[in-house]
Amino acid sequence: MNKLTAVSPDKKMRDLVIPGTHDSASVTISNWAPFSAVGLCQNVSVNQQLRRGARYLDLRVGGTTDSTLVDDTFICHGMLKGGLFPDVIEEVHQFLCDYPREFIILEVIYDPNKHEMSSEQRLRVLQLLSSTFDEMVTQEDVNSWFNLKNLTLGELEKKKKNILVLIDDRICNFSHEGTQYDLATVAREFGCHKNGIFLKNKWHNTANAQTLLRSNETFLEGACNNCDLFMNSQFVMTPQPPGGVSDVLGLLFGGKSLRPVSLARELYRKDVLETFIRDNADNRWNIVLLDFLDLCPQLVRFLIGLNSPKHLKIEQASVTSKDGGLLVMDVTET
Repeated sequence: MNKLTAVSPDKKMRDLVIPGTHDSASVTISNWAPFSAVGLCQNVSVNQQLRRGARYLDLRVGGTTDSTLVDDTFICHGMLKGGLFPDVIEEVHQFLCDYPREFIILEVIYDPNKHEMSSEQRLRVLQLLSSTFDEMVTQEDVNSWFNLKNLTLGELEKKKKNILVLIDDRICNFSHEGTQYDLATVAREFGCHKNGIFLKNKWHNTANAQTLLRSNETFLEGACNNCDLFMNSQFVMTPQPPGGVSDVLGLLFGGKSLRPVSLARELYRKDVLETFIRDNADNRWNIVLLDFLDLCPQLVRFLIGLNSPKHLKIEQASVTSKDGGLLVMDVTET
């Protein structure tokens, strides 16, 4: 965002188009793990995703109830376990050290029904986020100035903050050594904020590309006038369990797939998602959530380009051809 801030310091945060990645650290799930292909949603590391243009990350964290150590927390997707959570957080931190004028939205999601953490382990996760990002993170007073309706890139840069850490309710609301860690305490002590205060999500739960596009269009139409929240348009195809004999036969003979990468390839054909985004470029896209960011580099470049529209001036120019004839052509100047 640093280059954009230089040319458009008055651009509001809510008006940004922000590429994001779904299950960003699922790449750390071992290929040898049973059913790993069903849980894999990215091919490249979190650091590489950031370098390729992602500025919203979706991290899923889990742990064990018999441990108090943050080093025993890990990335997860459903029941699948990935790499260590602290290692992934360090990747994000290293990117911000390399590019100190960038800004990232980091959402950390915890599902206690899959990989429950002890209360002390949850505390260690919050402490890790706070200590790793330190002065980079937006602190408790974020509610007084991080107003998406009015906050501009120039104002954000003056605050010298690089990351907004969002969490869900389930990682909070626990007690440890007599202290109750509710959302207010976590925001005050660790700079981690309830996701629903800043972000609106909608999971569309479909493996049909056209249904996904229509559902996202409806979601954005309903939310387009809400300038107080980031709007997360999830262009994520969700594998569906077989619903009958035809589905089973489709899976057996390759007509259907439970692998997210196969569904993503279908979505990233030029006549599907890319065409949909281009045809609806005037919509108030905000966060655009994608699986397998490396499979759609042209789309990512286009999304980033929507933040700095160029005013085109068409002029008529004449040139002489080799045979002496006069050609008239349009020349576009930016």
